[in-house]
Amino acid sequence: MRTFLWACSLILFLPAFVSAQNFEQLQKVIEANIPTGLPNDLDRRPPSPELVEACKTVDGAVTQIYALPDLTERDRRWTLPREAFSLIILAYAEPLKYYQRLTLISDELEQRGLTTMLKETEKHVLVIGSILSTRTGNNAVNLDIQPLAGRMVAYAQQFPGKESMDVIDHFLQRIRGMNPAYRDRRLAVAAPVFQEYYRSVNHSARALALDSDVLRATLPGTPMYLFGVGIDGRDFDPNSVKDKVVLLQFWGTWCVHCKAEMPDLLALYEKYRADGFEIIGVNTATKGDQDEKRVKQFLDVPVNGKKIPWTILHEGLGERKNQTSMTKLYGIEELPVLILIGRNGKVLDLHPLLSTLDDRIAKATSLLTSIEWTEEERKQLEEIERKRNEEVDRQIKEELLNPPATNP
Repeated sequence: MRTFLWACSLILFLPAFVSAQNFEQLQKVIEANIPTGLPNDLDRRPPSPELVEACKTVDGAVTQIYALPDLTERDRRWTLPREAFSLIILAYAEPLKYYQRLTLISDELEQRGLTTMLKETEKHVLVIGSILSTRTGNNAVNLDIQPLAGRMVAYAQQFPGKESMDVIDHFLQRIRGMNPAYRDRRLAVAAPVFQEYYRSVNHSARALALDSDVLRATLPGTPMYLFGVGIDGRDFDPNSVKDKVVLLQFWGTWCVHCKAEMPDLLALYEKYRADGFEIIGVNTATKGDQDEKRVKQFLDVPVNGKKIPWTILHEGLGERKNQTSMTKLYGIEELPVLILIGRNGKVLDLHPLLSTLDDRIAKATSLLTSIEWTEEERKQLEEIERKRNEEVDRQIKEELLNPPATNP
């Protein structure tokens, strides 16, 4: 009878004994392979193949641990930080494969109160999210900007200080380095989130620095006030383009792409001027263009046999009259920048592609734009607009992947 009871006890105890023994073996595998520290340039340089292989070995051991029967809470709390550590490196090496899992691990670290590892893990979740959300072309990832920006603010609130501010700065820096069309779509969502946070913690300088980004990025669908001083020294009268479709071109004589697009703009101007279309060239007075004489000399040279016929504003002349320039107000940096404005003064397109301008101007100058639409007709128009925007997105990607050749 005693033998029978001893045998039953052994059968019941054996799985736990085996599980504990296997856990100890897997612990040794993890300790032998887990890196002693994180490289400080993971966001700029992929981890080495040797480091990645070591972390994959750790990750495999972690997977086996979680498959063990009777895994205790203590075992889980030992394993989880090491899993997070290895996943950080793997997520930089293969973000599409490991990023979502790293995000879930970070959430679990918070739930279990493992604050020290949470701070490090969440920082890398946000940095890798910044990298993924600013990819374009074939590497583009459909990562929602607003939740990511909100998560950054939550991190800054939980762990205030320079490190959390650096995470936000890194994100904004990557966005600003993008193609303008992609950049401003992201800034329109992210910048107001960060600006609200900065104001809530009295970082007024940081909030103010985002004003131009917010103002520019949120222009579509809102009125844009036009002002400045013409190259002839006269103040620009915004009533001169009232009820007209206006294309703004921010440009410089030193800008190769600005000069390359002028023949196309001249053709559009001649084609649609009689229908109420105008172009306003805004010389940003940067680099050698601070001297308006250089700009005048440039304008004296014909484009396709014709001089530029539209209004040219010079931001330098405006600043000498103590005016705030549109360039600074809207944070215009890389040139050229095109902005299409409708008859009602509201921005139709921020950074329209040259390939889409003819169609956009034709629709904007059409007499049909003044007709009051029924609700059903308006929905049909919105559907057409949605499909058009999808086509514009496709063309942007195509142009980024296969940029047109330009001659200086």
